[in-house]
Amino acid sequence: MTQELLAWDAHAATWQPVLNERPIPHRRAQVSCGIPIPVTARVVWERDGVEEIDTVVWAWTSRSVLVEMHDVRRQTIGVWLPAQDVRRRQQPG
Repeated sequence: MTQELLAWDAHAATWQPVLNERPIPHRRAQVSCGIPIPVTARVVWERDGVEEIDTVVWAWTSRSVLVEMHDVRRQTIGVWLPAQDVRRRQQPG
């Protein structure tokens, strides 16, 4: 089995801005979760529009939440979103 190694910009043609992305807050304002918290996040893509994704939160501030997002439309795996665009999911159990 051969595994293809992609260049860091292999998906560059699909990249697009997240319109509701917030600037990275100052480090001292960020609170780390320690463990990931399951959430549903509202993401507004520049070309693809609004999408709700099930993901996890890794940190937050009083106004912003850092969610994990593995998507070929994005260069990074995290995005800071407004707190009102993120809601906690019920954990199974």
